[in-house]
This record gives sequence, structure tokens and C-alpha cells, in this order.
Amino acid sequence: MMRFYELFVGFRYLKSKKSQGFISFNTLLSIGIVFIGVFILIVVTSVMNGFQVQIKDKILDVDSHISVINMYGEQDGSGVAGYRDLVEKIKTVPGVVSVNPYIDGQALMRHRENISYIMIRGMGEGPGIPETLRKFFIEQKDKPAAARGVYIGEEMSKVYGIDAGDVLELIVPKGRLTAREGVQPGLGRFRVAGFFKTGYYDYDTKLVLMSLRESQRLFEVGDIALGLGIKIGDIYAMNSIAEKIQSMIGFEYVARTAEEKNHNLFYALRLEKLIMTIILFLVIVSAGFTIMGTLAMVVMEKRKAVGILKSMGARPTSIMVIFILEGFLIGLIGTVSGLVAGLAAAINLEAIIMWIEMSINLLVSHIYRVFDLGTFYKITIVPTSVYYIDSIPTVVEVGFVVFIAIFAVFLSTVAAIFPAWQASRLKPVETMRYE
Repeated sequence: MMRFYELFVGFRYLKSKKSQGFISFNTLLSIGIVFIGVFILIVVTSVMNGFQVQIKDKILDVDSHISVINMYGEQDGSGVAGYRDLVEKIKTVPGVVSVNPYIDGQALMRHRENISYIMIRGMGEGPGIPETLRKFFIEQKDKPAAARGVYIGEEMSKVYGIDAGDVLELIVPKGRLTAREGVQPGLGRFRVAGFFKTGYYDYDTKLVLMSLRESQRLFEVGDIALGLGIKIGDIYAMNSIAEKIQSMIGFEYVARTAEEKNHNLFYALRLEKLIMTIILFLVIVSAGFTIMGTLAMVVMEKRKAVGILKSMGARPTSIMVIFILEGFLIGLIGTVSGLVAGLAAAINLEAIIMWIEMSINLLVSHIYRVFDLGTFYKITIVPTSVYYIDSIPTVVEVGFVVFIAIFAVFLSTVAAIFPAWQASRLKPVETMRYE
């Protein structure tokens, strides 16, 4: 026991006498702030990770992992003329799952009295929609696309009142850009063959899918594709596979990854996560200052005890170790409890949100009935009309959780160094003179 008396005394100093409960309250407050900081960091970052993963998955599911376009295709509309040979060539690259030529462009859609801006995407080598997109279909899922048939998002059908079998008029820029005539408008009539739901709002409200052949006829571009959409087996190998494809196709074409195409969106998601993480880390930093103030008060309270220990032969380093251990223990207790609560909340967040919503709705509906306030509409914490999600996604990054735990304990320990150093400088005679 005498060999490890610093640890023993450090544990004792976590508690205080009943007559000096304020010090004990401050110790509890320090542990609580560390707990809250770790808890919030784990829950918030897990939710933000979940949102990022869900958005990326929805974009990559519908869009291509890698796109091959003509280097000058976006300026003059030349596209990829010999796309069939290029498709067979790219399919030989290891890791490539599928290659689909596509044409996409802007258009105006007219349905009855409604006119709206949409995006058209024609894909596939055959007369129908590629199999990679059929998993999103919610109607006529197993049937090939009908003649001059298109698929629209379920949300678009609700907004504009479009039913299966309705006819849509699509107005598009026809042909290729010329110096003499420019681009002429083209009109096509298509029957709605079915609906899809990707879970990504922009796609489900603005995108119209059709076969490549129909889009070629609509835009009157001939037998070309604007680009090639490539799906791969491992999205984490996206950059390396894109480099292999680029070396194979030469400099006439450009291989772009999905992150390069959606650079602004992915950058905004990363920046948002970084800023939020920094803000939440300040909670743990504030806990460090609270620990420093708490230990400074403990040193003032324990002046007599420190003097007695020094008069019994305790070295200044031992006094420092006692108070540094106290800061370490405060950080350790707060961090462990925050980790346990944070991981439990992150894993069961959806059930917790549902329970909170149910409790709030029960309470508010009862208040409406008692005071006869009229019709009560259920309250949702995360409305799907705004965020367009069916559930709150959470992804726990083990490495980041470990970093949070280590940082919180380290900061709590560092915050105890200055009060510990002050305690080690106390002189036994002066501390006990007026005691």
C-alpha cells in the first residue's frame, strides 16, 4: 500500500468531507462535462457519418462509380461515337462489374397544365433499362420498358399527379450544336411505364429514365453515347480502377470518378462534419478548464494534508502524481461512462427517437383534448418531407471513437498538471502554521 500510496490518496481526494460538499460537487461537475462531451461527440459524429454514407450510397447507386466521356464532349456534344468497342474494352479491366453507355440532358416536361424542368437519362445497350437500375423500380419491376416508355420517380408522380400509362411531352435541345443554326428544340411523347424510388430527393423529383435508343431518337444525336457509366465491385478502389481505365482508353477520353463529378457535394459534407467535430471538441476542452479549476480548489482544501504528507517525507513529485492521478481519474470515469452511453445511444438512436416522438405526441394530444384546442397533428422530430429519409442512419467509426476516448483522458490529465505543480511547491511549515 505504501508503494502505491499516491494512487490511494488520489482516490481519497475524489471525495470530500460532508462539510465541504462543494468540492465534491465540482468533481462531479467535471466528470459530467467530460461525459457530456464524449457522449455528444459519439452520437453526433455517428449520425453525420450515417447521413454521409447514405447520401453517397444513393448517389452511387443511381449514378456511375466511374464515367468515361469525350474530352471535348461537354463543349461540342461529340460524345463517344464508337462506344460499343469501348464498352467491351473496359469490361476486361479487373474490378469492373458493368459498363452502360448513357445520354443525359436537360428538358422541359409537360403533363396536362403542368410544365417543369427535369433531367433525362437514357442508359443501356439494349431496348430496355439496365438491370443495375431495376432494383429501384416499384411498379412493373420485372417487365422490360414498353415502346416509348419512361420511368419517373415516385415523388415526381405525387407532385404532378402522374399515373402509370399517362403521356408526357418532353421538350429537349435537338441535334448537335452548329454555328449556323445553333440547337433546335425537339418534342417527344412518352408513356409512363412505371415508377422508381432511389431515396435521393433530387433524383426522385427530377429524373426521367429511358432506354439509350429512345434518348438517341429524342435528342437526335445519332448512334452515339454522351458517356459510359461504369459500376465497380469495390468503391474504395475507385481511384485505382479509374487510373487503369484511363491508361487503357488513351487521352481522347477522360475517366472521372463519382467524387470528382460531385466534388462540391462531397466537399460540403466533409467540411460540415469537420466544423461540427471541432465545435463539439470544444466541449471536452471546456471540461479540461473545469477540471483545472476543481483541482485548484482541492489543493486549497488539502493544504494541511499536503503539509502533513511532506513533513512525513513525501517528495514534490509524489504530490504532483497524487493530483495528476485525480485529474486522470476524473477524465477516465467521465470518458468510460460517456463511451458506454454514447455507443448505446448511437446504436439504438432510431428506437430512442421513436420513443421520444411517441411520448411527445401522447402528451401534446392529451393537452389538446383537455383544453379542446382543435385538431392535433402528429409531431415528427425528423420530418421526411424535409430530410427525405425513412430512418436516422448511424455509422460508428471505431477508430474515431478510440481517438475521442484517448483525447478526453489525455486532456483531463494535462489539465491537472498546473494545480498539481502548485501543490508540489507548498511548504510544510507555512501550510500548517495557521491550521
